[in-house]
Amino acid sequence: MTKERGLTITVYSMIAVLCAAATVWTVITGLARLDLLGNAMQVQITECHREDGARNTSHTVCSGPQVGTDAAHTVKVRYDGHSGEVVRVRQKPWGSYEAVETGLVSWGIWVLMPVLPLMGTAAAGAFTVREIRRARYGTPTGSAT
Repeated sequence: MTKERGLTITVYSMIAVLCAAATVWTVITGLARLDLLGNAMQVQITECHREDGARNTSHTVCSGPQVGTDAAHTVKVRYDGHSGEVVRVRQKPWGSYEAVETGLVSWGIWVLMPVLPLMGTAAAGAFTVREIRRARYGTPTGSAT
């Protein structure tokens, strides 16, 4: 196996792994945003403010206590709302909270969102397998097969 072929295999493998990670992230985020696993809680918004993000962007972050509990647990969620509003939120595995979306467009987006990185994973995986087979059976690098 040539050095060039080994580098190609490594790059395709890394792309496949990154696309697989993006697929997992979009599936988990979609499950949280659509509350397909249940366990959503209600939060009464008490305060909202703008936070600056990367590349001169900003978003609204709201916080408030969980409704129906005596605990003083304040939930911080990225949401465009106003004080006094009650919002359903769901906690993602890495700790942040997402507002539950119920619209048809949101459902369509979050059901179809994992398809793109999944297709990238499949394509990069197929290219990786092709390059491994070429390296194993000695197909020249420049030949069109």
